[in-house]
Amino acid sequence: MNHLTKKVSLLIMSGILGSGFAFSMPLISYASADAIGILGTVVGGALVYRELDDYMNRINNTEEGRQEYFNELKQKEGVSENYARKARLDAMMSRLTEGVASSDPSIYEKPYLYFLNPKPEFNAACGLGHVLTINEGIFDLSGSEDEIAVVLAHEMGHGQKDHVVKGTKKKIKTIIGASVASGALGGTALSNMAMTALVGQINNVQITKKQEWEADNLAFDYCYQSGYNPGAGAALWQRVLEKKGEFRNSLLGEIFSPSDHPTHEERRDNYEKRLKKLSGGHVSVKKNTDTVQVNKKDFITPAPANGMSSAERKYFVMGNLAAAYHQGKSNKKAYALNGTVMLGDQNILTPVREDPSAEELADLLNKIK
Repeated sequence: MNHLTKKVSLLIMSGILGSGFAFSMPLISYASADAIGILGTVVGGALVYRELDDYMNRINNTEEGRQEYFNELKQKEGVSENYARKARLDAMMSRLTEGVASSDPSIYEKPYLYFLNPKPEFNAACGLGHVLTINEGIFDLSGSEDEIAVVLAHEMGHGQKDHVVKGTKKKIKTIIGASVASGALGGTALSNMAMTALVGQINNVQITKKQEWEADNLAFDYCYQSGYNPGAGAALWQRVLEKKGEFRNSLLGEIFSPSDHPTHEERRDNYEKRLKKLSGGHVSVKKNTDTVQVNKKDFITPAPANGMSSAERKYFVMGNLAAAYHQGKSNKKAYALNGTVMLGDQNILTPVREDPSAEELADLLNKIK
């Protein structure tokens, strides 16, 4: 690696992460004055881009580069010492990897390198080379493993589709190309141009709204393929909408309406539509209510329970019903088993005191399914 590449590598290694899961939280750039000086000596935009492009390819596609990036990020971000949460994360990543592999076996060619950092904000980010950093804060916002899996699966969606690399290369090429066309070449002008491109790309996630939608939809598929409740995506965004005031400092204020991301309501509603489609149109939510319907007939308006609102909990009921229909279990008899409503071998819900009994709900489900 030549001198320029080493200096450029300091910039990339120090912070070029792709997508903050929900809120595109930029990770801090640790670019040094020395690196700025090196970039300032570059005399051609093409050389800057070629050096940067080669380095990104190395980080993204070689095991040596991936490990180098992974270790640098752990040093900069810090590593959590919460071993219980790390064990939960290990189990979820293993389960998701198997689920992703069922439709995209290429995941085994570049397995994810991940770590839990101690930051309290609700976020996770995927960088070059399938490197993931996950904030402890995701465990604080939700205690549901299904909902946390949605966060991880979303980032894996970015990774599987190489959104990070595509966004980075496109942005830098655009900036350099415009400067070359305007004749802004050489010395300080080129140094400033290159640094603006690099720092802007590091601190401002270059993930398009289209890519966000793709990652969301992949997260739905990945979670379902991994055996998680397919209603967890809608439930998670409902929870974020309800908790954003309580967690405002952890969710970083103005990022609640980012221009380059779908709104929280749009994401929740998209997941709800995916659930209805998964069920073959049999399961839905009654308009402007929290009532789950089966074949357009009221089934249950779940009571708040276990730290979930009625609105959040309904999506888990909807998810279980959708899975039952998708897997051909709707022709089985619904029944109550130890206080839980079952449809074939599919758990539908476990009623709480404020809900109708499992026996009542099973009888109703048999009549309307």
